[in-house]
Amino acid sequence: MDARALVDDLRRSVQAAADVPWELAATEQQADLLTTAAAARALLDGVLARGLSAFAEAGGPEEAGAPNVKAWARRDLRLDASEAGRLLTAGRTMRALPRVAESLYAGRIRLAHVHEFSAGLKKTDPLVVTAAEDYLLDVAERSEPAALRAEIREFVEAIHPDELDAAYIRGMDRRDIQVSKVGEGYAVTGFLDIATGSKLKAVVDHLGAPDDRHDTRSPSQRRVGNLDRLLTHVLEHGLPTRKGFRPQIHVTVDLERLQGDLSAAPGRLHGWGAIPDLLLGELLCDADITPVLTDGQELATGDLHAARRTADVLNVGRTERLATQRQRIAVKHRQHDVCANPGCHNTHLEMHHIDWWARDFGRTDLADLLGLCPRCHHLLHAGLLEVSREPTTGEVVITTQRGRRLTASDERERGFRRLLAKRRLREIRRMVHDQAERERAASAA
Repeated sequence: MDARALVDDLRRSVQAAADVPWELAATEQQADLLTTAAAARALLDGVLARGLSAFAEAGGPEEAGAPNVKAWARRDLRLDASEAGRLLTAGRTMRALPRVAESLYAGRIRLAHVHEFSAGLKKTDPLVVTAAEDYLLDVAERSEPAALRAEIREFVEAIHPDELDAAYIRGMDRRDIQVSKVGEGYAVTGFLDIATGSKLKAVVDHLGAPDDRHDTRSPSQRRVGNLDRLLTHVLEHGLPTRKGFRPQIHVTVDLERLQGDLSAAPGRLHGWGAIPDLLLGELLCDADITPVLTDGQELATGDLHAARRTADVLNVGRTERLATQRQRIAVKHRQHDVCANPGCHNTHLEMHHIDWWARDFGRTDLADLLGLCPRCHHLLHAGLLEVSREPTTGEVVITTQRGRRLTASDERERGFRRLLAKRRLREIRRMVHDQAERERAASAA
């Protein structure tokens, strides 16, 4: 292997990319070059992680006069010890999960995704990550590292629900809030438990949303200005609403968990994640319950017509133009509380009719509603985005004005992959639960 020749070829290619006249290139050319550069960077990151791991195992640092690989990387690669350690861990993860390594080399994921897989392998039994590898890799190839981290966290929390109770009790002991006069105003500091913090965040998010499309205030100005209005209103009358809907927090939980099956997944508080049964029971004491079908034979087989029949209770046709509160909850749950436009993570959603109410005589049915943030909703009505639905599969497709498809994945296929992964995870949870029961029985005997 002629390493010098490889380096020379690599340097020439990178230099050619650096010499591109960016100001003269069309935006589509710029996007293509950026995508290619990111894929090339991922490939080099994979080579560096794999090579550093092999170099360490072969005793290379010692032969080069360094006490260990981190010292050698500090001296010769100008990497700090923490970064060198992360690269070594990434190299081991790539050996343990060869399909992850293949995806990195192909430029479909980034090194940061590999770091999230490494964290998952460290936090839980590798069997959990391996069992869900197909689904998790699909998430990684279509999402940023934070989305992968959230999915892995959900699997870890489902396997170790007892840790949620311990963390919840610790958080309750730390609760405090202080409003102190500082300089020309007040400083708000403290620590809130999950339930109280989620309620406050729901109110703050509610206050930070623009009142209408002509609201030009910054988010910080809206939050403080609307907070002042809210406090004045609360002192006089009570909590106001926005467009007829009060700010709320939402919890989703499997029916099996409610029926006492401890091997089922724990409840999830939107905007937070998995919550302990102690908190779930407290929140259910005074809550409105909206059944939402997320699993079942109809959805598992992809029968969209059957799925729509189960949602008839949430359909109002053309009797109403605006989405009902139950429909808004169902849409937010379906979209995981974020805007439907791929890459947009805004959580304040406006309901849009895929078949426009006035122009296309659309219906206010659940299957015809899409949650978009105000900015993306404006782009759609300005003609810069278009939403349609494929007639054969029913899949919602978002395209640019020029017709470029923006959907990050085939949602039906991804949903089916998630369903299979959750079923496999349920089997693992039952195994862990049964083993714990056997150990407790043996110790009691």
